Amino acid sequence: MNENESEKAQAPVGESGELKSPEPDEAWQPQLWSKLILLLVFVGYGIALVVANSSKVKISFLFTSINVSKIWLILLCFVLGLVSGVLLSQVHRHRKAKRAELEWQAEQAGQAGKL
Repeated sequence: MNENESEKAQAPVGESGELKSPEPDEAWQPQLWSKLILLLVFVGYGIALVVANSSKVKISFLFTSINVSKIWLILLCFVLGLVSGVLLSQVHRHRKAKRAELEWQAEQAGQAGKL
């Protein structure tokens, strides 16, 4: 290793021989703080949602009924909506792929008939 490479490998030092602190731009991380604030807002909103919906409601089924907190009903509806949305998108994707495959086969058969 020559003299220039050894100078580059050393940490930056000030005139008094102390290590330099990072530049203020490098120390301040706005993305980190914005993500942290956003996380705190979502956690606070979640806590407020639970507290505001802690009262009991009666759900009647065909032969029975149950009493549950509103928050459990909200979460159940959210999960059911999410799962049904994912399943419906998969059905649509499968049907779209099957239709494209059938069109490709028909196109291939049409080209083979022309030859």
